Amino acid sequence: MAYPRFISLKWKLLLPLTLAMAAGTVTLTWVNDTNLRYSLEQTRRDDALRNQALLRFLIQQNERQLLDAGSALADFLVIGNSDALGLESASFLQPYWDQLSLNQGFQSLRLYDAKQQLIIGFGSAAASNERIRVKLGKVLAREHPDSVLHCAQTCQFVGMVPVLHRGITIGAVVVSMDLSGLLGAFKQSSGRDLAVAIDDAAATRLLTATSPALKEQFNTINFTPYPQLARIESALSHHDNKTYEWQKLWPLPAAPNTPLFVARKDVTADERAIKRVFLSNLITGLGVFVLAELMLLLALIWFMRRMNRVSSCLPLLGQGNWQQVRQHLRIPDKAPRDEISVLKDAALALAGQLETLDTATRDQQNDLGKLVDTLSHERDFISGLLDTAQALILTQDQRGVIRMANHYCESLTGLTENQLIGQDYFELMVAQQERQEWRARLLTHFTRDPAPLRFEAPLVTASGLRNITWVHSLIGQASGNDPLILSVGLDLTELKSAQARASYLSDYDTLTGLYNRQGFQRRLTQILLGAQGGALLLIDLDDFKAINDLAGHSAGDSVIQHMAERLRGLKPEPRLAARLGGDEFALFFDPMPDASLLQTARLLCKGEQNQHIATACIGITTLTANGTGADTETLLGQADLALSQARSKGRSNWHLYNPKDGIRENLLDRTEQLALITDALHNNRLELYLQPIIDVKSGQPAHYEALLRVHTADGRTLPPAPLIAAAEASGLIREIDLWVLQHVIELIACWPELHLAANLSARSLDNPELPTLLRSLLQEHQVDPQQLTLEITETAALNHLAHAEALLSGIKALGCKLALDDFGVGFSTFQYLKHLPVDFVKIDGSFIRTLDQSEDDLLFVKALVEAIHGYGKQAVAEYVENEAIFKRVAALGIDFAQGYHFGRPQPVQTLQGTGANPDRIGAGRSTAHCYKEGRPL
Repeated sequence: MAYPRFISLKWKLLLPLTLAMAAGTVTLTWVNDTNLRYSLEQTRRDDALRNQALLRFLIQQNERQLLDAGSALADFLVIGNSDALGLESASFLQPYWDQLSLNQGFQSLRLYDAKQQLIIGFGSAAASNERIRVKLGKVLAREHPDSVLHCAQTCQFVGMVPVLHRGITIGAVVVSMDLSGLLGAFKQSSGRDLAVAIDDAAATRLLTATSPALKEQFNTINFTPYPQLARIESALSHHDNKTYEWQKLWPLPAAPNTPLFVARKDVTADERAIKRVFLSNLITGLGVFVLAELMLLLALIWFMRRMNRVSSCLPLLGQGNWQQVRQHLRIPDKAPRDEISVLKDAALALAGQLETLDTATRDQQNDLGKLVDTLSHERDFISGLLDTAQALILTQDQRGVIRMANHYCESLTGLTENQLIGQDYFELMVAQQERQEWRARLLTHFTRDPAPLRFEAPLVTASGLRNITWVHSLIGQASGNDPLILSVGLDLTELKSAQARASYLSDYDTLTGLYNRQGFQRRLTQILLGAQGGALLLIDLDDFKAINDLAGHSAGDSVIQHMAERLRGLKPEPRLAARLGGDEFALFFDPMPDASLLQTARLLCKGEQNQHIATACIGITTLTANGTGADTETLLGQADLALSQARSKGRSNWHLYNPKDGIRENLLDRTEQLALITDALHNNRLELYLQPIIDVKSGQPAHYEALLRVHTADGRTLPPAPLIAAAEASGLIREIDLWVLQHVIELIACWPELHLAANLSARSLDNPELPTLLRSLLQEHQVDPQQLTLEITETAALNHLAHAEALLSGIKALGCKLALDDFGVGFSTFQYLKHLPVDFVKIDGSFIRTLDQSEDDLLFVKALVEAIHGYGKQAVAEYVENEAIFKRVAALGIDFAQGYHFGRPQPVQTLQGTGANPDRIGAGRSTAHCYKEGRPL
């Protein structure tokens, strides 16, 4: 392979850097020269402005001098003469003229009368043209002096002063002088030669100058306007090895015969200084450039030597000479560390890593040999596993051609492996009616989804039809890039048979072949979805237990089977027939006439005379035409109630369910409920549970509400509401109220820091002795009344308002706190709230539990809270069940909150045992004496 021409890295770096530095040197020199010339140009511009201003000043000074002299002469003429000027004025002006011409360089003096007629003149003839005559006329008319710089063949300052006598212009004095004084003053002030010129139609004509050479050089100069300067032009010229700067100036406004001025200055020294600075900068830049090049070259040579030392070790890495590389590179550098040092360290690290990798590679080669042996053993194991597995395992390509099959495939199909390989999987393993469908699905599935594909397909074998469940998945690549499909088939024939048997047993009774309870209920539910009518019969055999006991279970089974046969033979045939369990059967008929239904019931009640008499009681319920009550549980419940009524009539009876009978309501009557609550009261099976009431601002329990729980003899806890209702109806509630008050006060005595709330029933509001009894209990147990809050419901308070107001006032006088419960359910609450001396008002939970969903409830509760606070009472929210409700409660300004969000009611010992808020329930104080058999005394 031909490599490109080798060029050292130091030259690749040096050449671009050299070009860059050379360009930088030239650029810097040019920039310095440009800046210097720009500075000089600015200086010349400022000088031109100063020169033009100086000329303007000198012109004004000469004009003032002329006018002052003319004014003095006019004054002398008025003093020495009469009302008119004449030749006699000559003798008067002669001495003054002599003085002006000798001392001040005046060229002429003329005296004119009021009609511009010359009276007398001295000196050379004054300039005379139309412009001066017009000026003189204006001076005589305006009676105001004026001057003009007039140039024709020469330039003169002309001053005109009116002669006034007794307020009347009688003539004018006209004086003139040349520009020699101005030229001299300008050269003295600016150091420049000055010439005066005038623009003719053809060219600029020079009139006078301070230097004869200036006149010779002027016509060879090409002036250009100064940038940004109006009426100033400049030029440079070279004469006799000298450089001159020319400035063409117009200090006066443009007018006919107005002169311009040309100033010249020798700037040879300035130009030579600029050239010297340019050469100095250029030589200095070249010197720095050469020195930098030498230093850069030396640095590159030194760096390249160090880099070559590192690069020379790289071939050794490929040869595996790790030790030689380390010896060569570990020679310490005398210079500070840099990138080459990092490269050297990297080469050393690479040598170490390559050595480690080389060692690891040798170890891996050894391990690979061991792995090959292990894989060989695993291959043999997998091969044996495939051949012994009781599943069809084969591989096929994407055309469905079998590539491999295990022994189970051979045994199930009756073909050898060689016969299976090359066969079409679908022709061999899938029934003909499903073959095309599954071929299309399997061969296109993996182009869309790599997930395994499952399906069931029947397989026809020599032993019969088998149910096979197949799982297909991609396992890799075959020859050519053709993915293989692994197909695993499980023979589920026996499992399907067992499942069918289990399904039958789950829905059917094995003794009779009828539906069992589960199957009957499921099938009845399906029928009721579209039923427009029908009847359900529950059948209970009379004295079946006696048959079992007297004749044995086989006789009982015979009676059951005979009853099942009777049910199957009924006309009309029932839609459903079931044995629900034991001696209980169920029938469901499609809509039929009532007479036929009752005839069937009578027939079944009568029984048949054979070895044993089997009569029955039957409960009947029907569906109405519009489907009222048409659900399984309701129908079974109604039929069961009707069956109970039939049994109550005696053997061989039936009863048709009628909702107006009130059967269900009478099953658990008030007598039973009263017996339960009375038994619990007398046998110490009442218990107090505590639920925290939270201070909304602090989030800590402020006090607890004591709630009553009723236990049965077998340990069940009964719902207290129906039991309390029975107790209220019977008057037993007063004893229960007394029990609650006594145990709450005893509990406070055990935990002196505990604040409890207890509920009073409406019956207690009619007890005038309640305040006396309460005082006795508080004094007996030495309890602070402030720790006890008594709650009454809003309804009870309003229904007994006259008694309640007096009774509550008596309780309030003891020092106890009062709370009005269920507030908001009565429309007259606001009217009577101010009459009740309560401290807390508990807002009914029906408004609180939907506070996070109902804006109407939110507005209503807000109004309640404002009313409560308006009467100086504190508000308590019940049924706070989540954080969203609590946030709204806090936002409404409610003082306290109660509900499952903070804690469910708990037994007293559980609350104390868990250490719930020990700071408020007397942590550390022994409470063992407050309990007896796990409940408060």
